[in-house]
Amino acid sequence: MKTVGRIFIIFIVFAVLVGIIAYADGAMLPVDHTASVSDVVEASPAKVFALISNVGDAPSWRHSLHSVQVLSQENGRDHWIEDLGHGETMNFIAVRSEPVNSSGEARRDVRLNEPGASYGGTWTYELSPGSSPSQTKLRITESGFIHPPMYRFMMRHIFGMTRNLNQYMSDIKSAAIKN
Repeated sequence: MKTVGRIFIIFIVFAVLVGIIAYADGAMLPVDHTASVSDVVEASPAKVFALISNVGDAPSWRHSLHSVQVLSQENGRDHWIEDLGHGETMNFIAVRSEPVNSSGEARRDVRLNEPGASYGGTWTYELSPGSSPSQTKLRITESGFIHPPMYRFMMRHIFGMTRNLNQYMSDIKSAAIKN
């Protein structure tokens, strides 16, 4: 019985040390970050912009999104709440929305609209024509912040800074082909 007790104590001490090291590492990481992904979507810029800007339909193609509640526009800007399906909701507002112009370029900036949140930022979607009329170059840039050191540690070392951006890109590429 003494051996089991010692192993348990060693395990607890080890777990506490790992937690302290992870917290210290996270505390040394910057609060602010920028991450970006780019790819070619097999659809026209108009179609890709429609997918991005029609947030009410997003649950039909974004696999991690349970539902969206579209709210009244705020100063002429789109405003909505995303339900991620596990008790987490996120309130967003489109702070800039430039539909596809004559050059085939478009841009949409979306901000997490939750003052005092532990994390947040702005997501910028930049569209430009691909090598054919049925292709779009899409770049998604997250300019964000993460306050809790443990969240910063997990984002940098466990999940990766572009995990959510890569998933969004994968989802939109699949949706563009289906729709």
